[in-house]
Amino acid sequence: MHYEHFKQHDPKVLKALIESFPFVTITTNCPDGLVVAHAPLTFKQGITANGAVEFHLAKANPIIPYLQNGAKITIMVNGPSAPISPSWYTARFSGDKPDRSKTAPTYNYINAKLNGSIQTMDTEHITSQISDLVVANEPDNGWKMQEIDPATFSKWCGLIAGFCMPIESFDMTAKLSQEQNAADRPGIIAGLEKRGAYHDMAMAQMVEVFDGTPQSLIKALHIVSGKSSS
Repeated sequence: MHYEHFKQHDPKVLKALIESFPFVTITTNCPDGLVVAHAPLTFKQGITANGAVEFHLAKANPIIPYLQNGAKITIMVNGPSAPISPSWYTARFSGDKPDRSKTAPTYNYINAKLNGSIQTMDTEHITSQISDLVVANEPDNGWKMQEIDPATFSKWCGLIAGFCMPIESFDMTAKLSQEQNAADRPGIIAGLEKRGAYHDMAMAQMVEVFDGTPQSLIKALHIVSGKSSS
């Protein structure tokens, strides 16, 4: 199947992926090559048609000297992934000796590459980003920003740097067995569930819910991450 078959172009799907799996890989170039960091993102609507993402890092992180205003960065967002066995194509390959000579194992996954130029945050903006993280991840009866000692929080803010990246472009791929025969989907789901690893169970749910539309992909992402639609 042509690679383009798996591409997703809807910014609403991108938002759902980022909010469902916000812990990402942040990369930029330096004279010695690629520099990498990791952080949870918060998504912001507007700024560009694709939205923007915000994050913070310890000032001691080796990537910090290269994250000046206007620096170009690429962010990698990864959702569930799982290997897929042709032995699960039970509709297509039946009987005691199925001919699977013209197929091979493959891999299902969903991910996105985000590109843009960063903007550094002031302390007020960093506080807002941290508050957004708390709201996004704490349970309703969980920890609240109001609980933290102001002096402690101020000290911690002095040790971190915050960044906003308007998403200038993105490349998103969702390979969720849509290239396989529809009749084989129950076998794929059953195979994933039987193997039963964490990503297998998430992928089984995604294959079951995804019908090729952006709306179903958003629903699948919310289901596997436990996030409500927003």
